[in-house]
Amino acid sequence: MLIKGEARQGSPSPNWSLLCAGVLVVQIFALGSLPFELLEPGNTLFHVLAYSALTLLLWIATDGRRPLIVVVGVMGLGMLDEFRQAAIPARSAEVFDFLADALAAGVTGAVLFGLTGGRKQCAES
Repeated sequence: MLIKGEARQGSPSPNWSLLCAGVLVVQIFALGSLPFELLEPGNTLFHVLAYSALTLLLWIATDGRRPLIVVVGVMGLGMLDEFRQAAIPARSAEVFDFLADALAAGVTGAVLFGLTGGRKQCAES
């Protein structure tokens, strides 16, 4: 029987996932504050990987109960990151970076929603 707040055996703890998501957000904003791009060719790939991972971590942390909030929140974070980069003198906001962030969050959320069937199993199942 699953007790409220207890993780299923073999699944990551929601608190652990939330902590990892927080660390990833800090890294996104720290790297975005640099006055240069770390890897210009392939930058979009890193956006996709980071925002897809962030969506997955938040999905696990919320146990898939708030799919729309997770996806829209990650998309909003991508937009906020690009606006913040526009305020840094040596950086600029990139529409394609935001589109990569939003697409990664949307596709990851859709895949996770499809895998879970849009429903959660109850303790009796």
